[in-house]
Amino acid sequence: MTVANLAKFPSIDHSKEDQWAASATTFKPNPELFEEKWAGKIKAYNDTLEAAIPKEYLAPADLVPKDLDSGHFNATLIPPKVLDPETLAITELTAVEIVSKIASGELTSVAVLTAFIKRCTIAHQLTHCAMEILFDEGLKRAAELDDHFTKTGKTIGPLHGLPISLKEQHDYAGHITHRGYVALLDNIPDAMAITPQILYEQGAVFYVRTTEPQSLMHPDSVNFITGRGRNAVKTSMSPGGSSSGEGSIIAMKGSPIGLGSDIGGSIRFPAAFNGVWGIKPTSLRLSGVGSSGAAETTVNFGVMPTVGPLANSVEDLELFMKVYADSKPWLKDQSLAAIPWREIPEPKPSDLTIALVFDDGVVKPHPPNIRAMAEAEKKLKAAGFNVITWEPHRVHEAVEITNSLFSADGNLAAKLKFAESGEPLAPLTEYFLSVGRGDEGLNMLEYMTYIKDREVLRQQYLTLFNERKVDFILTPTYVGVAPKPHTPKYWGYTSLWNILDASCVTLPSGLFADKTIDLRDDTYKPRNKYEEYEYGLYDAEYADGLPIGLTVVGRRYTEEECLKASKVIHGALTA
Repeated sequence: MTVANLAKFPSIDHSKEDQWAASATTFKPNPELFEEKWAGKIKAYNDTLEAAIPKEYLAPADLVPKDLDSGHFNATLIPPKVLDPETLAITELTAVEIVSKIASGELTSVAVLTAFIKRCTIAHQLTHCAMEILFDEGLKRAAELDDHFTKTGKTIGPLHGLPISLKEQHDYAGHITHRGYVALLDNIPDAMAITPQILYEQGAVFYVRTTEPQSLMHPDSVNFITGRGRNAVKTSMSPGGSSSGEGSIIAMKGSPIGLGSDIGGSIRFPAAFNGVWGIKPTSLRLSGVGSSGAAETTVNFGVMPTVGPLANSVEDLELFMKVYADSKPWLKDQSLAAIPWREIPEPKPSDLTIALVFDDGVVKPHPPNIRAMAEAEKKLKAAGFNVITWEPHRVHEAVEITNSLFSADGNLAAKLKFAESGEPLAPLTEYFLSVGRGDEGLNMLEYMTYIKDREVLRQQYLTLFNERKVDFILTPTYVGVAPKPHTPKYWGYTSLWNILDASCVTLPSGLFADKTIDLRDDTYKPRNKYEEYEYGLYDAEYADGLPIGLTVVGRRYTEEECLKASKVIHGALTA
């Protein structure tokens, strides 16, 4: 073959790509197949879920609005009105406090789990956060742990007796694991995913698996197995996704800590939308074996997913990460970097330079988030931090590269699952299937070019961190607070850090949207189609009262530093 006949390496100008306008997917649902083969299995799955709910722990009917899906109802206010003082006291404890009290003999594992079962029941009643309830299995495990402690006076590990909720996506031995796909309702793994396995060996108690969206690729929570999950602070709004139920159950304190996953914002959206903490670690620090999405026979190294915890305090995130790293997970998963947990001191504000993202150059944040960033600037400066403005760098191009890598297989893995079930497509599933390269996918040369462009971006951002002398970036997690269901389509504020593989910690800013001051600017002229759509979503009435979550971004493999810095930053923001 002559050189003239060889294919040329593609040259792609991402700045001129307009993948918002990519053609819609050609996939069509099959209602007949769906009804004939799968409707019965869906009913059986939900019947099992309903039967597992202990009715004696439900909140009284007069406290539960009939319009949970449309009314502006704060579900987090209900548990304190219903729970007995002992249960309330236990479920208000942090994970760090729980393991300490169990290890000292002050609390038993059964008492702790029983308390969280009661609160989890109310959480699910109001937010629809559970996909599978494992209360009986959890109580058996807790009793075994108590028996061990009684006989030996020792715990089996640093997480002894700690209830941990699991996103349904993670393989659970002997239990259906469908990952939001109807076609996987027959999928029953033989083994646990590696990360839950490690947590179990350290003493964790599993008792509930939480909800996720169809395809796992929504910043929302809608699927055709259990339906829609709800935001804990305002049930009419989205809880975020794809670790949807984890955001809600943690905010409801129906779980002290939960395991999610993140490939484009799936830990950070739910954390921000529900006002809790979450960490997206650098990829290959925590194992994703057994925690896959649709693609079970291929691996897309373009944008690597990661798993990580959500909790109500930064100390709980630190506990999770330290225990996990100390277990030497690289001995169970060959792909992981062998990085032990590093104990580092808490930094002084004056030692840190924080760069603030007021606008990523693609989509201007909504008024509540603009206000939160302005307040952050004032408070961080007052606390003694060195504060600068982060000038955005090639964010639009990064979004387009990310979307193309997401769809590198032409969405074949997802479409095969949909074809097998014939299930309908949720609006955000249709959108996800259309962005990037859509049905077209990438050929090998194009894929290699996108990987090269990703690596160039990573090097450029490292250079910018160094040249600008930045320790951490503080950014909005999304353009606004929790949006209406089916609506969020822009993930540039989160997916940028996935393609860069940065360490990220999402934290509650301590601020909430306020309809009296966060007024919509109807004179603003959108710069592109993303912004035209997303800015048009803002509704001050619907946003009112919702928490504003921000994200601290560090360099790769700096989870320890990110957590310590986040603690200091959060202290300044909420002082």
